[in-house]
Amino acid sequence: MEKSGGRPKKETKGFSKEKTNGFENKETKIKPNENVNENENVNVNDNDNENVSDSCVDGLQKVINFYNDNIGLLTPYGREVFIDYLQEMDYDVIIYAMQKAVEANIRTIQYIKGTLNNWSNAGVKTLLQAKEENKSFKNKEKKEAVKETLQEQTERYRREWGLTDED
Repeated sequence: MEKSGGRPKKETKGFSKEKTNGFENKETKIKPNENVNENENVNVNDNDNENVSDSCVDGLQKVINFYNDNIGLLTPYGREVFIDYLQEMDYDVIIYAMQKAVEANIRTIQYIKGTLNNWSNAGVKTLLQAKEENKSFKNKEKKEAVKETLQEQTERYRREWGLTDED
């Protein structure tokens, strides 16, 4: 039995009630062409890493998108780090460093900064230079591995034959 009388329910601007399966469902809606009062509570995210204004550094949005899609949510600190690197190198160099981090499965801002610092110290400014620096680094690692292997083989040979350093 429904009660009658009492004060009528007040309509709340911007809200509509919908009944589904006997339950009331409140949804926040703003009607088209409806003016929103500046004093009303409107949920606005001031820390929006999804979109960057046109006045920001070229390529920053691409860097942010790559980071968010492949590494994780970019923090304000990470954003500032990338802005600093964009002052001295192309955005695609930064994205390449992030690709290297993903390939190595070391998805941290520290790893990316280490790569970018190495390239910065080597004077890398373009993607082509970064790829060449990466290639020379890999060749250097291979040479060191071969050198170490040769030294180990020499030491094993000396031990087996009972030779000393004077021999």
